[in-house]
Amino acid sequence: MSNAGTDAWATVDPLPTLLLDPDPEAAAMMASQLRHAGFQTYIAANGSFAVLAARRTHFGAIVVVADLASTAMCNTLRALRDAAPDSWLVLIADPMIDRADEILHELGGDALFAASFTMADLTQRLNTLSNRRRSTS
Repeated sequence: MSNAGTDAWATVDPLPTLLLDPDPEAAAMMASQLRHAGFQTYIAANGSFAVLAARRTHFGAIVVVADLASTAMCNTLRALRDAAPDSWLVLIADPMIDRADEILHELGGDALFAASFTMADLTQRLNTLSNRRRSTS
């Protein structure tokens, strides 16, 4: 018999991560690295599939490689935020633009990386976020 007040939380698996990257080869490589770091990672082939997945599955984090200058990508990011208000939205700006921080907040994003990020930095941020609950208020 387990002590539900303490030990039960220690055995809970982290929520999965959704990855959206317009480059399928880069997405496969990043997903492999995230899985190696312990994140159960699913890849969405495009923005529509990502939004559909976010509506059907509760993800701890949604990682998006995004061209923040693209109206279509910004619309996808808004749809992702609406579909998954409890998920952390982590953006990797490719390319980085001058107003990236401002756009991040406008779109409801939680973390921003430049495309020159390191996997260690990304996994550290995801680990930190996975230990916190996202406030939707």
